[in-house]
Amino acid sequence: MKSLSQKLTLAAASLLLAASASAEIGTASAADVTLDGSPADAFAYMAGWNPQAGPGGDTSGFGTTFDAFGSGGWTLLDKMNTTTGFSNTGTLNFSFAEITGTNGTWSVTNTSATQALQLDLVFAIHAGNQGGAWLFDDQNVLATQTLAGTWMINWTVGQGQGNSPDFSNATIFAREVTPVPEPATYGMLLAGLGVVGAIARRRKQA
Repeated sequence: MKSLSQKLTLAAASLLLAASASAEIGTASAADVTLDGSPADAFAYMAGWNPQAGPGGDTSGFGTTFDAFGSGGWTLLDKMNTTTGFSNTGTLNFSFAEITGTNGTWSVTNTSATQALQLDLVFAIHAGNQGGAWLFDDQNVLATQTLAGTWMINWTVGQGQGNSPDFSNATIFAREVTPVPEPATYGMLLAGLGVVGAIARRRKQA
């Protein structure tokens, strides 16, 4: 005969199994999050995953899904939840807004007045004890530029019911952050090379 503690342990285990079984990816896909009018390049989903867990975030839900788009470790850029916004202490600042509990808008702003950036950018959401992450591969953000996007939760909780959970928190990760010359910088460089070439030709003729 099982003791009360054994019965409670078995009941808790059954509840965990039931919760895991009730989580479904539904119709969630890379198209659920956009930035600057384009859908994400890749999407990763994992039941029971909170991308915001831990001081540096949790990237375990990416698995190998994003490996085909680059290499290197991921850095937590910022995170927010339903009561606190993004801290926005770095060069890239983020905004997040809910239209309903399952969809809304977001944006990224490069606060530098002179430096454009190229990076692998991941926008991740935790909802209903599930995690979804969207990769924007080799994303360019020009100096002072703001890129606006949309987000939507399409995974479900409640097996067979098709109910999408409300947003809980959002986390931003990045890797391969590379400063890139602005178009104006290219123009100045070409003009400078032209001047150097002209001087060289004059010296040769003399």
